[in-house]
Amino acid sequence: MKKLHFILAPVALVALITMPAVAADKPNMAGMKMDAPQTTAGKVHKAQGIVNSVDIKGAEVNLSHEAIPSLNWPKMTMSFKVSDKQGLAMLKLGQHVDFELSEKDKGQYVVTKITPAK
Repeated sequence: MKKLHFILAPVALVALITMPAVAADKPNMAGMKMDAPQTTAGKVHKAQGIVNSVDIKGAEVNLSHEAIPSLNWPKMTMSFKVSDKQGLAMLKLGQHVDFELSEKDKGQYVVTKITPAK
């Protein structure tokens, strides 16, 4: 029985040490570098994505979008506020879309146009 304790203790220690590193591999926006260029105020950024969810009441859409080079953003999934609630009604889950976004407040981007991809 003592041999079992000598074997399990180091294994448990290794697991505790490596757990944060494994958790860090999971994608989330907090760790992503999304530094927008300094001159994005008022600029329209074009992108493509796939609709994951639509919240008409909250005027929000969740998209898995491709990289947006004009913002130095990598490909990721995120929610955006939209300026046109009525435009959300035409969207379908899983639909490929072209969209435009602009910076409303410092670091806060709003979808100003969204249409089915061509």
